[in-house]
Amino acid sequence: MKKNPIPENEIERLKALKEYSIMDSLPEKEYDSITQLASYICGVPVALITLLDEERQWFKSSVGLGVTETPRNVSFCQHAIMSDEVYEVNNAMENETFADNPLVTGNPNIRFYAGAPLKDENGFNLGSLCVIDTEPRILTNEQKNALKLLAHQVVLLLSLRKKNTDFIKSQKEFQNFIGLSKDLVCIANVDGLFYKVNPAFTDVLGYSKAELEGKPFIDFIHSEDLFKTYKEVEKLSNGHKTISFENRYRCKNGKYILLSWNTSPDPDTGNLYCIARDVTKEKEAELNIINSNKLLDESQSIAKIGSWKFDSVTNELIWSKGHYQIFDLEELPSDELFKAYRSKIHPDDLSNLDNALEKTLTTGSDLHYNHRILFSNGHLKYIVGVGKPYKNEKGEVVGIQGTIQDITDKTLAEQKIEEKAKEINDIKSALDEAAIVAITDQRGIFSYVNENFCAISKYSKEELLGHDQQIISTGYHSIEFRRDVFGTIANGNVWKGEVMNRAKDGSFYWENTTIVPFLNEKGKPYQYIAISTDITQEKLAKENLNNALVDLEKKNKELDQYAYIVSHDLKAPLRAINNLSEWIVEDMPEMPETVRANFELLRGRIQRMENLINGVLEYSRIGRTKIEKETTDLKKMLHQIIDSVVPLEGFEVFMVDTIPVIETERILLQQVFSNLISNSVKYNDKSIGKIECLYEILPDFHQFTIKDNGPGIAEEYHKKVFEVFQTIEARDKKESTGIGLSIVKKIIEEKGGVIYIESANDNGTSFIFTLPK
Repeated sequence: MKKNPIPENEIERLKALKEYSIMDSLPEKEYDSITQLASYICGVPVALITLLDEERQWFKSSVGLGVTETPRNVSFCQHAIMSDEVYEVNNAMENETFADNPLVTGNPNIRFYAGAPLKDENGFNLGSLCVIDTEPRILTNEQKNALKLLAHQVVLLLSLRKKNTDFIKSQKEFQNFIGLSKDLVCIANVDGLFYKVNPAFTDVLGYSKAELEGKPFIDFIHSEDLFKTYKEVEKLSNGHKTISFENRYRCKNGKYILLSWNTSPDPDTGNLYCIARDVTKEKEAELNIINSNKLLDESQSIAKIGSWKFDSVTNELIWSKGHYQIFDLEELPSDELFKAYRSKIHPDDLSNLDNALEKTLTTGSDLHYNHRILFSNGHLKYIVGVGKPYKNEKGEVVGIQGTIQDITDKTLAEQKIEEKAKEINDIKSALDEAAIVAITDQRGIFSYVNENFCAISKYSKEELLGHDQQIISTGYHSIEFRRDVFGTIANGNVWKGEVMNRAKDGSFYWENTTIVPFLNEKGKPYQYIAISTDITQEKLAKENLNNALVDLEKKNKELDQYAYIVSHDLKAPLRAINNLSEWIVEDMPEMPETVRANFELLRGRIQRMENLINGVLEYSRIGRTKIEKETTDLKKMLHQIIDSVVPLEGFEVFMVDTIPVIETERILLQQVFSNLISNSVKYNDKSIGKIECLYEILPDFHQFTIKDNGPGIAEEYHKKVFEVFQTIEARDKKESTGIGLSIVKKIIEEKGGVIYIESANDNGTSFIFTLPK
């Protein structure tokens, strides 16, 4: 029994797979784009992104296959994850590991497989990006490299998905935090409506969420505070933040409370993210100041923001808690903070930061800077900062205050996007090297052609770009053909087929082409990419082969006609001689016995000559005449042959019970068995002749043996007896044309089998032959 491979780190690998939360997730176009591209690059109908858990391989994306998963123990991908290179099976039917695999012997009839492992950043092979075909094939090195590059893209998508999942988790935690917060937190918009409010909002004001959400917030504001509130909203609409803005809100019981607002506008959505405190009483005001600072720190931590202030007169540096968290520092005295702070800034960025600070302190201009934080373990953070100078009563700059933001995730994401764009460009370059590529808009106007396209069409890029693709049209293809192509791609589907085009010099060339539509957000094609290979020589070779086959068929018919005429012309005088000899014997009943014997010998030679002519004709027809296959009970056939060929007395026949029923050309196999059994009878020299009909089943063949106890055949004649006109005994002793075994050998070899002899002098003979299943 074949053993399924299991990675050494299987437990850790399965744990890593679960952390991605990818199994049984919904389809995603980013993954589907990769499988489609893999299918196009490798020229196969099926491409899959597979992930393997304990019992199954599940398809995150599939092209050309209608199922979503298969058992792991029959999967090809379980072998692909055992190494870091592309695992390739060129012909599964000839591969010992997969020849009996149900995915090979049955639907989807896999013949070719190649899989690139999906190796994550921790070294675990989670699954594979694989391509499949129902025909045997071999990938080029360029296709293998492209498959590895695309597998790397899948891993990047999985990593981004994992980070997004972590982000959503953090977001849910933040929402839970807001929901439990005693602060009044809401989302509003510059149109003046509450969008979302937290439970604290309803607790403090006394209204239900339904009475607040979707209602204008000005309906709850004291009339005397409306004007300044409008002014503050105007600032927010211009992108400015609100810090500690106060106004009075009416509670459901009719009383007013004083709220202090911190509001931040979102420039993309126009939403206002607001935090309010009830500062009605003096004590509560003091407490709210403390809580507000705490909430600000927490908000800064969530937003990865820090604030700071520097007094250039006293050299005092103050950081917010969020600032310390970004630098991964404990709170320090001002003099120690300077040293610790500068030690963490990347050495290459220090001079630029010092120059920016000096410029603000001397000129009073706003501060803008960015730098990297370098930690002892080599980890980097990317920081962007802004600041404003503040002045004394004389107008002199005496310090700066500002904020920083940790933009590491954004920076790394941008870097990955750049890397991905480069990899896509590399893939495009590889395509340009290996294929003929053209891009047209929805009207069929060329917007891009590569050098291979120019080389085969003999047009320059200047002659093609901006022109209709009809410039290379031949008129060879029918209107129905062209309608089919356009109808397929216009509906957003991929078209594949062979196309004949015309080069600039008037010559014609053939391409095997795949046309892929690019779809806009509405699912409509806005341009098409055609990836092609030159098959002109293949088409010419096929045409030449077809012509040769037609010519061969004609010659075969002429040969059959010639053979018929020759055999008729040869047989006619033989029959005349035979008839004349019979008439002479009948007219001369008193002729001497020696003369009569000579006439008998003459008629025997005539019969041998006629048999020889018939044998030559049968030999020439083998392989040239198509015979339909039929279900044949070989055991029943052998019984019929034995009844007609083997004498009832003097012979014993043994036949095994396992001789099968097969689909075959019945008349040809009957001829094979008849010749072999007739020879066993004809040449047997024992008082009791023994004939055995044996059968053995082989992996891909049926094996038959006709064995006798006759005189045997010396080894030097084992091949010679299969030659035309060859006999071991003189024809005067045993009447034979020398063609029977030649016919047997030719029939078996035409069907894809072999025949050979096992024998020695006086030890009997075994004729052993095989037939494909």
